[in-house]
Amino acid sequence: MLLPAAQPRFRGITHIFIDCDDCLYQNGWATARRITQSIGAYTATLGDRAYQLYKEHGTCLKGLLVERILDEAGAEEFLTEVHKIDYSEIEPDARLREAPCWVFTASASEHAARCMGIIDTRARRIEEQTE
Repeated sequence: MLLPAAQPRFRGITHIFIDCDDCLYQNGWATARRITQSIGAYTATLGDRAYQLYKEHGTCLKGLLVERILDEAGAEEFLTEVHKIDYSEIEPDARLREAPCWVFTASASEHAARCMGIIDTRARRIEEQTE
């Protein structure tokens, strides 16, 4: 249970399912901007094509896969590399420390683990598969 005495609105909630980026933590999308900049740096050789892939396919990574610019092994490298960022704008959140929650992410599992470590939660990751 999530600190029911301090947070009465959470009384009765026994589990939380939450997305990682700007949901598990919220910082005005500062971390998401860092990731976007890192994706831009990684795909710099594609020029404006990286943004077009995002617009056409929903994510740059999906576009890179559909267009066969990356294969599955390349996708893992991409996710690992673009999430090597500064996490200083994510802060611990005592409200989540005791909450049993699951974190969903389409990101690199290391990224979710770093976020959960900073926040200091007992959360579990549920990783999505890239098609």
